[in-house]
Amino acid sequence: MNGPAFIRKSIINRILFITITGAVIVSFLAFFIFYFIFVKEGSYHFLENILNYAKSNPFTFALFLGFLTFQAALIPIVMTYLLLKKEVIDPLQDISERMEKISMGELEQEIPVEREDEIGHLQESFERMRMSLRVIVEKLENEEL
Repeated sequence: MNGPAFIRKSIINRILFITITGAVIVSFLAFFIFYFIFVKEGSYHFLENILNYAKSNPFTFALFLGFLTFQAALIPIVMTYLLLKKEVIDPLQDISERMEKISMGELEQEIPVEREDEIGHLQESFERMRMSLRVIVEKLENEEL
């Protein structure tokens, strides 16, 4: 992932960044929607009608506002989920699959280190462990011959 070093080097910083970005997007959308509602000439009557509806149907209006709030919150939630899946879950599953192969004795397949964050450090540690195991196994095989 390209970007500033503080974002590249920590998964939690990426999660925070994408969540805040989603919240900012929702805030800007809300600002522009309300701005265009209030700029129009008949907005006073429009707002008055909304308030009258809210007074006469409080349950329905509260349900509607709750639905709108949920929809607005969904944007950063989905963005965070997608980021977690791509940046944490998928790489951990890949490491897990590679470690399973190593546990079965397949020490030839390298574990690529492509990141600078916590997952990258984990990949690097597992790659050092794989190389050490490979050296140990080769020494043992040479001693037996």
